[in-house]
Amino acid sequence: MEIRTSKDSDWEVFLRWTRREGWRVPAQELELYRGPLAGSAFVLRADGEVRGLVTAVSHERSGWVGNLIVPAAYRGRGYGGLLFDHATDVLERRGAQGIWLTASVLGHPIYEKRGFQTIDSVVRWVRRDSTPSGGAKPTARPEALFREDARVWGESRRGLLEPLARRGRVLTCGQSVALLQEGVDFQVFGPWSSQEFCPRENRLLLAAALYSCEREELVADVLKSSPMGQLLTAAGFVAQGECRLMAKGPATPPGQRGLVALASLGSMG
Repeated sequence: MEIRTSKDSDWEVFLRWTRREGWRVPAQELELYRGPLAGSAFVLRADGEVRGLVTAVSHERSGWVGNLIVPAAYRGRGYGGLLFDHATDVLERRGAQGIWLTASVLGHPIYEKRGFQTIDSVVRWVRRDSTPSGGAKPTARPEALFREDARVWGESRRGLLEPLARRGRVLTCGQSVALLQEGVDFQVFGPWSSQEFCPRENRLLLAAALYSCEREELVADVLKSSPMGQLLTAAGFVAQGECRLMAKGPATPPGQRGLVALASLGSMG
């Protein structure tokens, strides 16, 4: 048995597994693991087969564990624990002082035993509508996104955001900033932050996102503590599932600094 860095061929196996589990994995996220984030994904092999995968994304002073998956046929053998411990070890060796993840209701007790605490919850909001809505396009330079994201998290996450912003659209209104990511099957709206949670600013920001959206589905993983639920409902979004935001080590609740939505669907922060 071994744990090694992922290869291109491993991602086809991973996608088969995720389809069975009903996971949503943005195409641009997989591109990151084959490009700028190569070396951040690991597979466990046993008896000549890949039996599981996990990702470990490092930022300036923190890291995220995500995409931990072991097929049902191989569960109960300790593979998931080995992959998880490998991921956290990699992040710590790369300088992470705090480690974040999102956990299902069933999964969170496993992480609690390893010292993780619940910081918030994350609600997935989805809008399905191929008709663009009205709204101006208050676009901004990517630097506005990098600067605001660093204020929220207390560190630069430019290594993650730069490739996402390069093929997306940065939207801003007043003290509210968000990224509408490019997508193949659907688009991700995030990261999204708002210093004062101003309803008018964020209504205009949402309108701009809907105007610019080129896919039928728009998805955002929003902090449950965020006051944006009413705005999202009014814009046609529907809440579809919830998980826990957990952390180990130094972890200021990002909602206290104005975070509304994550930059990924829970796997990279």
